[in-house]
Amino acid sequence: MSEAGDPGPRISVVMATYNGAAHIREQLDSLAAQTCLPAELIVTDDGSTDATLDIVADFARNAPFPVQVHRNATRLGYKGNFMHAVTLSGGDLISFCDQDDYWKPDNLARVRDVFVKDPDVMMVYHNARLVDEDRRSISTFYATPPMPPVARALTLQPWSFSYGYMQTFRADLKPAGALWSRMRDHYNPGKEMGHDLFYFLVASGVGSIAYIDEELTEYRLHGGNTVGSGKRTQPTFLDRWRYRLEDRADTYRYLARMTVQDSNLFADLALTPSWPETLRMRARTAARAWGALEPLYAARAEVCSASLPRRIAAFVRLVRAGGYSERSFWTFGPRAMQKDAVLGVLLAPLVRRFGHESSRTDRACHRGQACPAPGEAVAA
Repeated sequence: MSEAGDPGPRISVVMATYNGAAHIREQLDSLAAQTCLPAELIVTDDGSTDATLDIVADFARNAPFPVQVHRNATRLGYKGNFMHAVTLSGGDLISFCDQDDYWKPDNLARVRDVFVKDPDVMMVYHNARLVDEDRRSISTFYATPPMPPVARALTLQPWSFSYGYMQTFRADLKPAGALWSRMRDHYNPGKEMGHDLFYFLVASGVGSIAYIDEELTEYRLHGGNTVGSGKRTQPTFLDRWRYRLEDRADTYRYLARMTVQDSNLFADLALTPSWPETLRMRARTAARAWGALEPLYAARAEVCSASLPRRIAAFVRLVRAGGYSERSFWTFGPRAMQKDAVLGVLLAPLVRRFGHESSRTDRACHRGQACPAPGEAVAA
């Protein structure tokens, strides 16, 4: 166990609760069993009507760390509830915690060790084991690592993210939370951005993100999960061909708008007075990188849906701009060039006739499947 005089970074665990009585005690006990104890547990409750808060209060009486419980005056929803919990934390590191999961004893120790060894790392996330309601094993979440052990700023796919129950991030990122309310989700038009996507986005722009390929959490599937099942499924042969032929012009147009939104976010973060100049400088770089994506995604929308002359012109613009070069933060890659040349320019009438109308991202999210994760392109 960590000791009172431990000089390492202090970890705040933030838990957003709502009617979690069925499983929350097991999760709380797993926090108490950590080999590296958190400095505090922040619980923000969104109006539970079951015994959730009674269970938390009973745990707090003998917990080996301070437990703060806050009852929201009005319902915030799970995203806003987690964002609120972050504002109440006082640690050097902040770890999101779902009310119905189970943490392996070395979760926080393994995660904290990465931050200690590499001061450039702004976020760490890890693999998980999917389990049923009774914690019987189902499968691993990531069958293969979704990214290298460490990805430096602006080196991941721009639409990458990880789920909150896997994440811990530096408290240096907390000031960004003041801008969260204006952010729309990359994957669900019209919806507020997820708390986990938001901090992953900020972290990936101003520092490194590290991945631990160890199942440090059990993600419980019980039919009442707030976000999908978390289970990753393989597309069928028909799904793959629909994906190749579908008209994704609307998706590209939406993502083009999201690049502007994200660029503006980093531009404003570059003015954050409490941030050191290093982070402000990286935020300015991230603002330019996201800004450079907008014309590329707008051009891909034209390749998909405009008249033949405009499709050709848009395709040429993308080639000249290097939009199809070897994959980097802002390029689509050579395979996308082949696809656009054949389906976007030569066979566009066939695509419009037989293509599927929905985007790959919408299909995945609406079916309750996991949306693309780090290293997976949303619209490549």
